[in-house]
Amino acid sequence: MTRPGIHLAAAAPRSITAGRSRRKLVSRSTPRLCRSRRGASSTTNGYIVKVPAVAQTLRVLEMLAGAPEGQRVSHVAEELGVNKAIAHRILQTLVADGYVRKDNITDAYVATFRLGALGLRQVETAGLQRWAQGTLDALACKTQELVRLAIASGPHLQWVAKSQGSNSRLILDPASGADAVLHATASGKAWLATLAEQDAESLIAEATSQTPRTETNVTRLRRILREARRNGYAITLEEMDPGVNAIAAPIFGDGPELPATGTVSIAGPASRLGESELLSFMPDLLEAANELSVSWPAYRYLKQQDRLAE
Repeated sequence: MTRPGIHLAAAAPRSITAGRSRRKLVSRSTPRLCRSRRGASSTTNGYIVKVPAVAQTLRVLEMLAGAPEGQRVSHVAEELGVNKAIAHRILQTLVADGYVRKDNITDAYVATFRLGALGLRQVETAGLQRWAQGTLDALACKTQELVRLAIASGPHLQWVAKSQGSNSRLILDPASGADAVLHATASGKAWLATLAEQDAESLIAEATSQTPRTETNVTRLRRILREARRNGYAITLEEMDPGVNAIAAPIFGDGPELPATGTVSIAGPASRLGESELLSFMPDLLEAANELSVSWPAYRYLKQQDRLAE
């Protein structure tokens, strides 16, 4: 029995029927234009055009959600970089719709639980399996490569979700729930780099070779993890699977001062993705990692609900 992992797909026989079928499959699974899902925007000829009033309103909701005592109009205006009249109109609109109330004693505006209820309804409707899928799909669409999510569980890092870029020739064997090999994968190194050095070393003490390029020397691995800690990402070049390179970034669901709660990674054929090509993915990779970090409370809530239902 072969171990779960990544391998390059063999070229399929070419035929008019097969080619037509494949083209249809790609068009269904991969949008023609990868749209940004952050902020409020519309698209014109492929360019993102933000709607300022909507973006400002969402910013106000985010601001109030983290301020249980509320915020005054002057503070909201300062944070938005607008005059008090505009901030006041935004707040009054939110009050009228029931998402915000005004404290008549302090004159502060406070988010109501209608905002929280909206978030919970969305989280419960989506479910645990779909919590991160939109972020993974967007990253796979932008990079056209294989994107994977791994979540920390005790001393292990488990693969839990993936998204296949339409141009990727990498096929992931069914391995949901399988553990990543920490010292040989980009995800493993990105996660280890966020642990206390002593804890990380205990997990790589018995490192074994997965390919001829796997680093197993603990002293050299220590240096690699320190570099990953400084950089905020980790790269592997054919260390886990022959012919496959990868880059990964940590997900800080519990905050940047604590060990990462997971990782998101991009993998592709070594013949096409050298180190410089992998590094070109960094802005999109870090954006995805940040999105997953911000939405981590949703994952934690859904995981708890799943346990209660068992």
